[in-house]
Amino acid sequence: MGAEEVLAELGTSVHGLSEEEVARRLKEHGPNELAEGHKITKLEILLGQLKNPLFMVLVIAALLSVFAGKYVDTYVVVAVIAFNTILGFSQEYKAETALEALKRLTFQEADVLRSCSEQGTCTEIRLKATEIVPGDIVLLEAGDKVPADVRLFEAANLEVDESMLTGESTTVNKNTNKVKPEFLIGDRVNIAYSGTVVTHGRGKGVVVGTGMRTEIGKIATLLTKAEKVKTPIQKQTEDITKKLGMLALVSSAAIITIGLIRAFQMVDLFFFGLATAVSAIPEGLPAVMTITLAIGVNRMAKRNAIIRKLQAVDTLGAASVICTDKTGTLTTNQMTVRKVYVDAQLVDVTGAGFVPEGQFQADGVDLGDDKVPSLAKLLRVATLCNDARLRQHKEGDNLAWAIYGDVTEGALLVLAAKKKIHKEEEEEYYHRIDEVPFNSKEKYMITFHDIGEGMIDVLIKGAPEIILARCSSLAVAGKAVALGDSERARILKVNEEMASNALRVLGLAYAELKKDEIDAFKESIKLGKQLGTFLGLVGMIDPPRPESLPSITTCTRAGIKVIMATGDHRITAEAIGKELNIVQEGGRVISGEDLDKMDDSAIDEVIDNTAVFARVSPTNKYQIVQSLRRKGHIIAMTGDGVNDAPALKSADIGVAMGITGTDVAKEASDMILTDDNFSSIVAAIEEGRVVFSNVRKVVKYLLSTNLGEILTIIVSLTLMPLLTGVQYDFIIFTPVQVLWVNLVTDGVLDVTLATEPKELDVMDEPPRPPDARIINREILQNTLFVSTLMMIGTLFLFHITWTSTENLQEARTVGFTTLAMFQVFNALNCKSRSLSVFKIGLRNNKYLLYAIVISISLQIMVTYVPLFQVGLGTAPLTFMQWIGIFAVSSTVFVGDELRKLVQRIMRERAR
Repeated sequence: MGAEEVLAELGTSVHGLSEEEVARRLKEHGPNELAEGHKITKLEILLGQLKNPLFMVLVIAALLSVFAGKYVDTYVVVAVIAFNTILGFSQEYKAETALEALKRLTFQEADVLRSCSEQGTCTEIRLKATEIVPGDIVLLEAGDKVPADVRLFEAANLEVDESMLTGESTTVNKNTNKVKPEFLIGDRVNIAYSGTVVTHGRGKGVVVGTGMRTEIGKIATLLTKAEKVKTPIQKQTEDITKKLGMLALVSSAAIITIGLIRAFQMVDLFFFGLATAVSAIPEGLPAVMTITLAIGVNRMAKRNAIIRKLQAVDTLGAASVICTDKTGTLTTNQMTVRKVYVDAQLVDVTGAGFVPEGQFQADGVDLGDDKVPSLAKLLRVATLCNDARLRQHKEGDNLAWAIYGDVTEGALLVLAAKKKIHKEEEEEYYHRIDEVPFNSKEKYMITFHDIGEGMIDVLIKGAPEIILARCSSLAVAGKAVALGDSERARILKVNEEMASNALRVLGLAYAELKKDEIDAFKESIKLGKQLGTFLGLVGMIDPPRPESLPSITTCTRAGIKVIMATGDHRITAEAIGKELNIVQEGGRVISGEDLDKMDDSAIDEVIDNTAVFARVSPTNKYQIVQSLRRKGHIIAMTGDGVNDAPALKSADIGVAMGITGTDVAKEASDMILTDDNFSSIVAAIEEGRVVFSNVRKVVKYLLSTNLGEILTIIVSLTLMPLLTGVQYDFIIFTPVQVLWVNLVTDGVLDVTLATEPKELDVMDEPPRPPDARIINREILQNTLFVSTLMMIGTLFLFHITWTSTENLQEARTVGFTTLAMFQVFNALNCKSRSLSVFKIGLRNNKYLLYAIVISISLQIMVTYVPLFQVGLGTAPLTFMQWIGIFAVSSTVFVGDELRKLVQRIMRERAR
């Protein structure tokens, strides 16, 4: 069908749909999304708990207790089974919902025409791709991911990568011509398919298929089988769980063996061994780790960094280099033209930002049009050789100006609008009929405009040195004159002076052709021939963001090197680099041209001392990343363009821009910045460090508490009789008491440590090695120290109570409660690795405080409520016994605080 037939068939027009019609079609066709694969249900999560080996162990223990006539133990074990199942279900469900929420954080967007007026004019808006409906008019440009199946009715040098759909590696040239119905997908050149990528040019078309009714929707079942990828932290956690599980089983076997040698009853020993194994295995650790990662992801999202791949959370904490673009990331991305060089005059332009208000002045005096005759032509080139749009929109109760498209082009529109030259009005008279899009190799853009009577205006903008070198004439007082060497040298000097003042400089030129000479002209410029008449220079500045300098200072303190890799002029880049302290004493500035002349070894020699790379191409960015990787760095690399994708993929953390980034760059990235702000990268690295730190806190807590329990039990069976001279013919705890301690610690306190906020010194240390283990020597030493204190304190109070009262139930209650309270104080220890808890504050984690209150309340309950006394074999404790328990169990807190103090003193002396 022809384009007009398609529009009529779909009940739409080239102006798009009204919001009312969109709402109706969205209800009829549903959202523009593919059906997802099988989602795990709540029932499946619950049944998964029942398949847990620990669940089976507890069921066997419950059945054996029935056969042994220990009905009270049976009820308690059943209660433990129910609690563990509910807790496991809760943690896994939280983990699943957190991962689903992560998927919802990232979404594709598209530009469409909507909100038509009675006059047939519509507004160009950007919205989520899921909100697109059949009949919508979609605008496409290089870097876009096609949001739906689109029948094209406009195509300017449009090329699309369809490899993900057809397997064809070469791009497809698209046009608006009719094709035969029997043509295969790859031959339907008038259709841009959902999920394919625009690599060149621009286009406009009508949506003919959404969601499962697209070509990609027909094969969607193949796309829903992707397996979940586990992060390095999750893999390490599972490995730790297995090893601790083996330790628990070995310890349980040892306890049973020692008990048999001591001639304890087999049934009691078996129950006790099972309880010890169940308590010591951190079965909930993997789920807790997923929750920890998810919390980190949500914190990053609140700080404008959207994580696309969970693995990036691990890697962020180890980042040692940030390789960042300048424009919009380190700077505000509100380019403002400050200088114009035209008619051999340097003109100052007032005004700031995107508001089209300002004056053209020389030495503070306003200039009339007669003073700079060529200015009108320069502004017309700036306006028409331009793909951006300047729009006014409502922001709260006020009207604000915004740029849609490239901010550099936007600054040109604002410049022209200050002289009342507006793009929409100019385009009414000078229709664009062809173009040569900007690319990083040629570094210029050309548009062709019909000016009537068979004549064409050729409008050119780009890198000044390239355009000037290919112009043979110069506009002077509105006329073209020969461009001599002296004038060429003067223009280059002005260009350099502008750039040295951190201005981004563009050159503008024009030519006039007959309509039938366009193709010949395009071929000639490919051969390096002349472009036309040089008009002048435009110098603009993008000031640094206020938060960039503090963020770079933070990076320096954290041992993270910041490298600026920008397409800007070398002098401009160096000026901004010095202003932001990126370029320091001894820091080098290297251009892309220099990089092109270097081999890998030469780049490796200079990479560590280079702070700024100027005038770089996407290929240069890739070279920089590869060199840094060879030097052993972990790199976060920013990018926004189509050609940045290789560098983003090769970096350890690819960071795409959420505002200016293309869909291709976002797809290749691990993280998207919603505000395009450098400080958000630093914030994400900070949160990455917090995640790894919190993982270590949880593991350290579980390891020390489990080892403390095991040591207490084994020493009570082996060394206690030798050390005290008292022959114990009983086990220090009942099996149910051991299970209870597990519930109070593993089940309540551990997960709250995952919510710990950042420590004050998290960005005062160098990046951790990428292969750093969760359990390091420091954690092992600290674990041994803490668990030994737990064992000594618990056995001490148990022995004192037993020898003074000879009441086994009371002594067990004292020992059992002391062990439980040790876990509470140990949770406070684990709030920080090196800082005093009093320094970081007790109230900065309300969830931990709630968990401590719950744990202490539960422990008080089991010592006084008769039902629990029967079930757990406890006795009521006196006030003085509680004082003794808190005094002894708090030694683990006091001891660890002293350890931290000694470590800090030693560190200060080492410095």
